[in-house]
Amino acid sequence: MVPPPLSPPLCTLPPGPGPPRFVCYCEGEGSGTGERGGFNLYVTDAAELWSTCFTPDSLAALKARFGLSAAEDITPRFRAACQQQAVTLTLQEDRASLTLSGGPSALEFDLSKVPGPEAASRLQALTLGLAERVCSLEQRLAGRVGGRHLTPSLGSPRWGLHSCFLPSCCRGDSHQPQEELPAGGPSALLTGPGCSERWPWTWGQEAVSGRVSHQPWLQE
Repeated sequence: MVPPPLSPPLCTLPPGPGPPRFVCYCEGEGSGTGERGGFNLYVTDAAELWSTCFTPDSLAALKARFGLSAAEDITPRFRAACQQQAVTLTLQEDRASLTLSGGPSALEFDLSKVPGPEAASRLQALTLGLAERVCSLEQRLAGRVGGRHLTPSLGSPRWGLHSCFLPSCCRGDSHQPQEELPAGGPSALLTGPGCSERWPWTWGQEAVSGRVSHQPWLQE
């Protein structure tokens, strides 16, 4: 049986219970977008966008500097850093740097600000992609609440949210007792105590409110 495809990895900063201010995500190679090669990391505050802007040659040179083979994919390292809350962002005027720790060695990336028209197009694609993932999850939660067994379709490209996004009652675990729906309906499950990571789609309303105060994970 072929496992469902993983969704593109992303994380919000700062980690923890506070409101997120930035979204970090990647495209290319094995990110789940269907692309191979052309790997890039992105950081956005919903108004501006920073990117690694790799060319094939600069990406190959970076992998060599990190001690990685040319065929090795950076995406799993980024996914693991997101899951472990081991992503650090530093802003410097029109540039930014991103550090992925938690692996055998830290990986550091330099990012440049993306020009407005290109940034707007990429932010639009990101917003629509996140909305599709949220709608897909809500449909599955509604099906579970309605009494139908929640089983993802292996052929559906929409399935692929990380398992921590789903409480145990919605993972199809036959050995787990049925849990009652909390007050507030399906939406209350999205931020329940079973999830260690914040929902990536909550950044849009918070990030545009202004600059963040000094945080140990962020240096301006």
